[in-house]
Amino acid sequence: MLWLLVGLCGLALVNLSAPSPQATITQRPRFYGVMERRRVVIYCECPLKPPLLVDWFWAKDSDPVAQEPMRPNGNVVIQGKTRWHSASLLLKNVSLSDSGVYYCYVNGIRGAGTGLQVMKPLNVSKAEKRSMMKDAFIILQTLMLAICVAAPLVQRYILVKKEDAIYEDPQQDHTYEGLVVETCEGTLYEDISAYAQTGGPEAPWED
Repeated sequence: MLWLLVGLCGLALVNLSAPSPQATITQRPRFYGVMERRRVVIYCECPLKPPLLVDWFWAKDSDPVAQEPMRPNGNVVIQGKTRWHSASLLLKNVSLSDSGVYYCYVNGIRGAGTGLQVMKPLNVSKAEKRSMMKDAFIILQTLMLAICVAAPLVQRYILVKKEDAIYEDPQQDHTYEGLVVETCEGTLYEDISAYAQTGGPEAPWED
């Protein structure tokens, strides 16, 4: 019985001293969006106690299989455990090619990864020119749309006006239309006045 208790205690000590495969490696921040030539610091946290073996890897995309190990150089500084962090990775003077996902490995356990997106500095003058060109293009499109809508309406209005000009009102009296006054001089007016005074028979034009 005594040896059984000793064995159980030894097994418990071994389990406590061995790194837990369920340990969670935390990286922060989870994403960086910076301009070129800036500095980036990625922190790695883990609940494991020293000794800690920390490695950093970089992948072009979020696929952790296609990774490249990070090596210290003039632009890459790898720092081990400090008072507040288990490890950190410092990238200096970042460029567009540094964009990707950075993974922290502590004692063989991989962290969640930190995404880095490096962008070119914004050229204000070029951005304003592009904005003005875009606004002008939108205005041109609006004018063309208005012309396309208005053209059929104007054409229809012109056709209606032409039809109104050709149409004649049947109630309009055209009895004397085309009558030349010079041809009516002479006896015609005398006959009309004579018939009016004498009350004679009906005028011939009333037949």
